Amino acid sequence: MKVFEMKSEAIPKIARLMCTIKPDWWDYEGAFSQLSGVEDTIHTIGWYLGEDENTPKGWILCRELIGYRALELECSGFDDNGEFKLEHKLGELIREAERYARSKGYLTFRSGISSIGFNIHEKKIDSIADAIANLECDRIDYKWYLKQGFRVIGLQPNAYEKGFHLIILGKDLSE
Repeated sequence: MKVFEMKSEAIPKIARLMCTIKPDWWDYEGAFSQLSGVEDTIHTIGWYLGEDENTPKGWILCRELIGYRALELECSGFDDNGEFKLEHKLGELIREAERYARSKGYLTFRSGISSIGFNIHEKKIDSIADAIANLECDRIDYKWYLKQGFRVIGLQPNAYEKGFHLIILGKDLSE
C-alpha cells in the first residue's frame, strides 16, 4: 500500500469508508464534516470579567472538545493592578465555564500549567507515572486548582522546550 495526503477531493471517499466500517460512530455527513474541518469537533468559547463590558480585567478562552465530551482551558489572564495573574484570580469565570460544560453534557474540564516551580522543572522525565506520583509544588495557582477539584491527569514532557514540561489537570464534571 501507498500513503497519500488527504486532500479535499479524497474526503468523500474516506467519509464513505468511515461510515461503512464503523456506522455506530459515523454516518456519512458526520464523517464528511469531521474530515473537512474542526467546526463540528472543536469549538472555541470564552468569557471575560470587567467593571463593565468595555473594560475587561480578565478572561478565559476554552476549547470544546466535543468528541471527548470535554472543555479545555486554552488561555487566561487577569490584570491585578497592572500585574498579570493566572487562573486563581478568575474563579468566577472558571465556575461559569464549568456551568457551561455541564449544560453541554461534558464530563471533564481540562487545563494545563507549566512546570515552573515544580520539582520536575528542568529535569529529564524518565517515567511519567513516577513524575506524577512524586509531583511537588507550592505555586498558588496549582494549589488553587487542587482546591477547585482538579487533579493531575497527565504530563507532557518537554512541551515548551527541553526540561520545560506541561502538567495536565482535569476535573470530573460527571458528579
